[in-house]
Amino acid sequence: MQHTGIDRTLAFCLLCLVVLGIIFVYSSSYYRAMKKGEDSTFYLLGHLKRLVIASIFFFLGLIIPYEIIRKMIFPFLIIIVLILLVTLVSGRVQYGARRSVALLSTFGFQVSEFVRIWLVFFLANFFDSHPRTASTGKGMLTTTSICLLVILLVVVQPSISMAVICFFILVVMLIYGSAKFRLLLPTMVVSFGMLIIFVLLFPHARDRITGFINHPTYQVQQSLIAIGSGGIFGKGPGAGLQKFLFLPRIHNDFIFSHVAEEFGFIGTLIVFLLYWEIYLRGLFIAGSVVDDFARLLVLGLNVSIFIIFLVHVGVSIGLLPPTGIPLPFISFGGWSLSANLFAMGIILQASRKRII
Repeated sequence: MQHTGIDRTLAFCLLCLVVLGIIFVYSSSYYRAMKKGEDSTFYLLGHLKRLVIASIFFFLGLIIPYEIIRKMIFPFLIIIVLILLVTLVSGRVQYGARRSVALLSTFGFQVSEFVRIWLVFFLANFFDSHPRTASTGKGMLTTTSICLLVILLVVVQPSISMAVICFFILVVMLIYGSAKFRLLLPTMVVSFGMLIIFVLLFPHARDRITGFINHPTYQVQQSLIAIGSGGIFGKGPGAGLQKFLFLPRIHNDFIFSHVAEEFGFIGTLIVFLLYWEIYLRGLFIAGSVVDDFARLLVLGLNVSIFIIFLVHVGVSIGLLPPTGIPLPFISFGGWSLSANLFAMGIILQASRKRII
């Protein structure tokens, strides 16, 4: 029997994270806004505007049949490559990198956030269309080379952190697609080699790595202070100190630290359980659909969001160097929020076709 409704548990957990994100963004950014001479709701309103755009992407993922998107994989490849090339040449410079194309004077499009989604579609289509080819190795070289070429264009922006996530997604999709180890190993070696080369080439990436190895950066130190001071129950809503500009970009890059400071271990545990439930529901949906393409698609999109969650938390607790990766569905909105909600829309669309 085919289930015709979306997975309500997954939808509820997603809604909880989005609502919590609105609360956390305001509580972590109101002082920063006032110091800039703006109204205390400046960043909250900005987040809500971005959430509206992201919601459109969510409903596009939910409504547009993924089989139609599947037919557009190669046209989307051309579009993504062209936008990435334009970004490299004339993109907006932010934090020493060209990562977005200006559409309006204050509005830019960051296509690199959607590269990871395209990778999942591309590899799911390949493994579903060529199951024997994938297991024997024929065609794998071309497939992985196309993926690495697109990721390379992300690296040279430079956006090392997003490229690393894309590399992880590539490797995970190869595993999900049952690629032989003798094919998987060279891909991992080449990916790792590319990362080392580009970390050495770009000073800001090299400085982040060396600084992380030698001693915690100022951001990480303040993040650990925030997490440690939160204790079990936290200081309480609005009582945190790091938002008073001690921890830069706390409403985005380090919002997990803000949650830990004001809501303590209990608050972070609730957040973690919501992400964990979303991950488990994604696995359940992937195991319940009879379509191999949908299974691979859900697995890839599901793990990509969970990887980003783990990276953000890893940076916040000092296990990883600062990356600038926002916490999915919670951090101050941007194209990452749009890409993640689009991915969740696809997963919920697939949940309608699970067998029960």
